Amino acid sequence: MPERKQPDSVNPAARNKRLPIFERILDDIKKRKRTDKAFVVGINGIDGAGKTKFAESFEEFLIARNYKTQMISIDDFHNPQAYRYAGDNQADNYYHKSFNIDLVVEKLLLPLRPKNAFTIKLTQLDWHTDKYEIEKIYSFSQKTIVILEGVFLFRKELSPYIDYKIFLEIPFEESKRRALSRDATISKSELRKYDEKYLPAQRKYLAEFPPSETADMIIDNTNWESPYITSARPKLVNKPTDKIKHFIPKYPVAP
Repeated sequence: MPERKQPDSVNPAARNKRLPIFERILDDIKKRKRTDKAFVVGINGIDGAGKTKFAESFEEFLIARNYKTQMISIDDFHNPQAYRYAGDNQADNYYHKSFNIDLVVEKLLLPLRPKNAFTIKLTQLDWHTDKYEIEKIYSFSQKTIVILEGVFLFRKELSPYIDYKIFLEIPFEESKRRALSRDATISKSELRKYDEKYLPAQRKYLAEFPPSETADMIIDNTNWESPYITSARPKLVNKPTDKIKHFIPKYPVAP
């Protein structure tokens, strides 16, 4: 799994460029969220798209406005290494075996529906050591805005539990470039995984669940200092978001 880092971690200018996007997302949440249920926002994109930093900055934005939040990162739900690599096709392994999706659904997402509030402590895998030694507490109420971030989020196993889907779009070449910029000492074998594992898995995922059909908002995050919305759609009453197929352009494409 590639390291999750982003060069704008302390860059206030980059945060400021995101503010209009965050305000638009929050406006959409206000229109859709029921008062008696938590609301799940999914932030998805290919490897290196900037999901984690975008999610963290959005959470800071919400907290500053007195919203209750709970972050869920798919990276915290890795399966053990022996299972993740049990197969010859590493792209398929990455797509199908990397994460314990059932645990995310069973312990966190599914209970959100019938329960107004609950707290749970989970012991999670430290994928660096391959040991279950990280304890994390998750807490939810009917006022919580849940931020779920990670790869492969809009797959059929997770999609029904996500109320608002955001896809961060970058070219595949940018994914590899960011890997190099994050770590100039990255080995050739590790970089080769992008061509043989990470990006082939993403191609498979995007072919099965195209953002144009699944996402409520698509954001071009190629320039992480100046992202912009390329597609957004209104909520259609009584129709699941993952069934809506047509986008209404909201913002012009930046030159």
